[in-house]
Amino acid sequence: MGKGIFGGGGTYSITYNLPYYFYKLSKNLSMGEMSEKAKTRLSAIELYYKLRNVSLVCSLFNLSRKTFYKWQKRFEAGERKLFLLEDLPKTPKEKRKTTLNFKKEMLIKKLREKYPTFGKKKLQILFQKEYNCFVSQNHIAYVIKKYNLYFNPKKAKRIRTKKAKNTKIKKIRIDKIDKENLITKEKPFFFCCDTVVLYLSYGVKRYILTAIDYQSKIAYARCYSSKSSLSSFDFILRLSLLVNGKISAILSDNGSEFAKYFDEACKKLKITHIFTRIKTPKDNSVNERFNRTLKEEFLAVDEYFEPLLTQSDLIEANNRLTSFLIFYNLKRPHCSLNYQTPIEWYNNHWANKEKGVLPMYPTYTFSCLF
Repeated sequence: MGKGIFGGGGTYSITYNLPYYFYKLSKNLSMGEMSEKAKTRLSAIELYYKLRNVSLVCSLFNLSRKTFYKWQKRFEAGERKLFLLEDLPKTPKEKRKTTLNFKKEMLIKKLREKYPTFGKKKLQILFQKEYNCFVSQNHIAYVIKKYNLYFNPKKAKRIRTKKAKNTKIKKIRIDKIDKENLITKEKPFFFCCDTVVLYLSYGVKRYILTAIDYQSKIAYARCYSSKSSLSSFDFILRLSLLVNGKISAILSDNGSEFAKYFDEACKKLKITHIFTRIKTPKDNSVNERFNRTLKEEFLAVDEYFEPLLTQSDLIEANNRLTSFLIFYNLKRPHCSLNYQTPIEWYNNHWANKEKGVLPMYPTYTFSCLF
């Protein structure tokens, strides 16, 4: 940009994040143990004193005029002390304090020790009846936590640790990403997963884990006797094997079956695990529609499937479910695919036309994967 205007030769360039003057000032001025942000603010203010042009200073340092004036005002009001350019602590000056007095605290403690299995609501009612005085449930919870008056302290500690761990894990929500950006030619499958609960007689329950591709509508399902993350772990391994490991992402709700072992499998298979928003089933509308098709066209029609669910191994039940899946993927027209089958749509859009490879294995080996 030509010769510098700060004395001596030299130039400064707009191709860098900071102008040349910042580096020149940082060498000549002893700034002590200042952070990089504070040094940048000091350089911007010193440059303003040289140029008296706020617009140029803000453009060079990539600052807004409001931000620049805020730091300049603080710096001038504090008699140009360098520590004023540091970030202020974000902790509140006044923290919330309990209004519970010591007498009530001891009475709550005594009542809790007398009834260790009672919850906050019951203790609140008993306290009001016994002492003719109102106390909030938050105060009762405060006393229980302060004196560790849990009925099962080990379990309570485990729950608190689990909650603290879960708050640190940031889940990727479906409303924050674009599905199309995750789908590639190497990994064209974006599966939406869910669980269908089947209630049998005598309180017996069976679970069908379902998955359907967002674009091609290729679907997969399998019966399990328990809804655990271990069952989901088995499910995702079979699903990955079925499509030759070409899964880019998986969408699921926040159920416990889609945690722990399921999440570990996603990490090992390099699959992005995306979650729906809480109490928002429309985020997984593609799979919800497949679940309805499964119920209407298979569960309500096949009269032999429900008796087979009473067996412990569920082999025969899964074989009948496999027969429906073969029909669904290879023969059944899909209106959203312009009345093509899911496999036909996949072959026309993603598969290698030279080899003509299907994303599923031939029929004679198809059942062994389910």
